[in-house]
Amino acid sequence: MMTDDGLYGDRLAKLFPMIRKPNSGLVKSLQKGTFAAVRMAYSGPVGDPTLPSPPDEAFALCLRLQHQRAETWVDGRYAPKGALKDETSIYDLRCETIVHFQDPFDFLYLYLPHNALNELANELDVGRVEYDVVAGASFLDPILAHLGGCLLPMLERPHEANELFVGHVAMALNIHFLKRYAVSHPRNRSCRSGLAPWQLRTAKALIRANLDGEIALARIASECGVSAAHFARAFRVSTGTPPHRWLMNQRIEQSKVLLAGSTLSLTEIAIKCGFADQSHFTRAFSAAMGATPGRWRLVRKG
Repeated sequence: MMTDDGLYGDRLAKLFPMIRKPNSGLVKSLQKGTFAAVRMAYSGPVGDPTLPSPPDEAFALCLRLQHQRAETWVDGRYAPKGALKDETSIYDLRCETIVHFQDPFDFLYLYLPHNALNELANELDVGRVEYDVVAGASFLDPILAHLGGCLLPMLERPHEANELFVGHVAMALNIHFLKRYAVSHPRNRSCRSGLAPWQLRTAKALIRANLDGEIALARIASECGVSAAHFARAFRVSTGTPPHRWLMNQRIEQSKVLLAGSTLSLTEIAIKCGFADQSHFTRAFSAAMGATPGRWRLVRKG
C-alpha cells in the first residue's frame, strides 16, 4: 500500500536521479484512492540507472509511449526488457527492480495494489487467483494501451479528472489484469442483471447531486448496497451507459436548460454544471452536440 505522504508520482520520481536535472524531465501524476497513474519523460543524455525500488505489495504496469531501450535487473537477475512503443512491461513490486535506460524515455506508469486486485476478485466471485506473469515481462497488449491512453488527457488536465471517470478506468484496468494475467477457478455465478428500481433512483440522484464528479464509485455502490464492481456492471445494464458517461450526459442536459432559459454566462453555466472551466465545458458540449455552447444558444434563442 502507499503509505508515504504526497502523490505517488513524487515518490516514484525519487528513484530516477536523471529526472532531477533541470529542464530535462517531466513527471505528471494522477491519484484516486489506491490507484495511481504517472507519466514520466526524460529528454536528456543517458545517465545512471534508477535507484532500487522499495518492496511494495503491488504491480506496476509501464506502458511505453515511445521506442526506448533499457536494461532491467529484478532481484539482482538480468531480465530482458522490450523497447517497442505501446508495449507494456509488468513488474511485481515485491521484487527489487533497477532499470538502466539507454535512450531518452516517455512512459505511463500504472500502480495496481495487490489488495485492490484481491478485493475485486472476491467481488467478481472468481475464487482464489494466482498471478501468471514473470516480473519484468513485456507484452503488446492493445487493451492496456487503450486504457492507459484514456488517462493521458487527464494527466494533462488533472483539474478535469473526476472520481467516476478515473474510477471506471481503474476498475477496467484491474478487471483486465485479472482476466489476462491471473489464473483463477471461477465459481458458478448468477446471471448478470441490472439495478433494482430503488437502486437506480438512488444512483441517479447521487450523480445528479454531484455533477462535478467528485463522488467515488464505491460511495454510490455502497448507498445501493452492492460492491463497486457489481454496481458498474448493473448500472450499465440498466442505462446502457457507464456511470461516468451518464454523468457527462447529465451535465450536457443541465447546461442546455441553462443556455436556453437563463442569461448566465458560459463560465457560470460551466461551473454550475460541474465542468472544470469554460474551456472544458466548450470541448465536452461541442463533442456531444456538434456546436459550441455559444452557437447552440444563439440558434436556440433565434
